Amino acid sequence: MEGQNTDAKERILNTVIKLLLEEKDLSRITTRQIAKEANVNSALINYYFQSKENLLNRAVEACMTDIVNEMFDKNPEHEDPVVRLKTMIKSISAFAFNNYFLSEIAIASELKNGSFTTTQMILPVLGEVFQGEKTESELKLIALQLIAPLQVLFLNARKYKLYLASDIFDEKQRNQLLDKIVENVLK
Repeated sequence: MEGQNTDAKERILNTVIKLLLEEKDLSRITTRQIAKEANVNSALINYYFQSKENLLNRAVEACMTDIVNEMFDKNPEHEDPVVRLKTMIKSISAFAFNNYFLSEIAIASELKNGSFTTTQMILPVLGEVFQGEKTESELKLIALQLIAPLQVLFLNARKYKLYLASDIFDEKQRNQLLDKIVENVLK
């Protein structure tokens, strides 16, 4: 029986991940439709995930984790840590803008719920940058100083375009801005 429950939970999650990757507007899809596609009773969605919002957040987190892990596999460890940090932040940003719908959900959820998924991703590289000069608490603060403004910029990109005189949707301008942010925080 437990195997069937796990299977149902996985089918629900995999169905939503599939819909996300197909760039379906999940705000228009009901839990009943998700349940039908996953071939489960709709009550199981609330049982396993408590709400559609929690289900969406879990699915987005799973997608983001896979993409970030893939990105880290491509990031050479022999590179200068500051260059690696900039590359990581640019890669995360590029993914966010290339998958705007997914990222909007993930970033809003991370900010709303106080999640530290993104900041945790860059902590090891920050440790390399500072080579033991900073405590773990200081490294976490630096990670927040880097990531939180980027998340706010992402969620309000059109408004900050005027304020910063930089088109964040343009990859070249965005990367120049990201380099400046990293350099300013690391000073």
